[in-house]
Order: sequence, then C-alpha cells, then structure tokens
Amino acid sequence: MKPRLARWLTRLYPREWRQRYGTEFESLLQTGRGDWRTFVNVFWSAFSERLNPSGGVSKRQSPWLTFGLAPLVLLAGAYFVACFILWSGWHIFLPGSDTPFVPIQGTAILYFGVGRSLYYWAPVLVSWMAAFMAARQRSNGGWLVMALLIIAVMGSTARVQATGSTMSAGPGDVSVHFALGSLLRGDPGSLLHAGMILSIGSLPYLTWRLTQAFARP
Repeated sequence: MKPRLARWLTRLYPREWRQRYGTEFESLLQTGRGDWRTFVNVFWSAFSERLNPSGGVSKRQSPWLTFGLAPLVLLAGAYFVACFILWSGWHIFLPGSDTPFVPIQGTAILYFGVGRSLYYWAPVLVSWMAAFMAARQRSNGGWLVMALLIIAVMGSTARVQATGSTMSAGPGDVSVHFALGSLLRGDPGSLLHAGMILSIGSLPYLTWRLTQAFARP
C-alpha cells in the first residue's frame, strides 16, 4: 500500500489511539495488501475504536462521531434493510403487481410487517441508543439534543417510494427519499411525527437524569 494512503487510513482512528499505535499500524499497512478487504476492516475497526476505545486508550470519545455520524449511519442502515424487505417481498409475494402497496394475505403480512415495523421504529431505537451512549459517557446533554434532532428530522421526513418496472408490470425499485420541505412548510403531520420521536427518544436519558438526581444525598 502506498505510504500516503496508509497515513490517511491511520488518521481515521482517534488521536489517543494514533499516538499509541499509529506508527506501527501505518508501517503494517504499507507492507500489507491494499485490497478491498483491508479497507473494509480498517474502516470498521476505526469506527468501533471511536465508539468503544480498546484497553490502554482513553475512554474519551469524539462527540461529533457518537452523536452525529453514528445515528445517521445506523438509521440509514435500518432504512436500507426495511427497503430490502419491501423489495424482496414484492418479488416473492407480488411478482405480478406493479406496486407492493396492495392488500396482502397469509405469510406476506408477517414478512412485510417486519419491514414496516423496522421503518417506523428505527428512529426511536436509534434515539434510545444515543441516549444510552450519552448516559454511559455522562456527556453534555447538548450533544444528545443534536443527535435527537438529526434523528427526528430524518425519521419524520423519510418517505418510501416504489417504482414499477419500466419494461412491464411487476417488481421494480424501492427507495427512500426525505421530504425536508414538509418540515420547512410546517406540515402538521411531519411536525407531530418529529415531536413524537423527540419525546419518546429522550425518555431513557431523562429517566437516567431523574434517577441520578433522586439518588444524591
């Protein structure tokens, strides 16, 4: 691997980790294979290290990563899985239909229900994970507010769109787009949805803060 690329990959890790292991790790990358597996392993390892530092490294984490990037990645991943379930169910149960949004029966109800539940509950689950991280790190509540706002905006404006095949009736493409204009225009439905995500998502953190307050002598 080229030295410049190895140096760039090393910089993905937290500063404390680089100070301790950076030189050796960069040399290892330069002498190793620069294939796609190496890139995937390095990206995943750096991401994990920032969220949960290994032994010997300070537990101080990058707030922008924990409460900014991580919620976006987790929510995007959940929406991807939900879209895949809808798309695959369309192929399996409704191959002759030009849309998956039709009355269904039997096993299809359960199959599509998993994707529907993931789509609706993903913002709440990701909010709870952010709240848990804020309580675990005893971080400033402002970072959690930022994370909850990001999740609420994404969750309240996410719209699933299914496009039929251009060749003939039947399974096509499924995607998610974000109708940010609905929030900017003050759409009551989007505002209510965002408020529900904020209120339900913040419950674990508020409960923890109340518990800490009553536990003080």
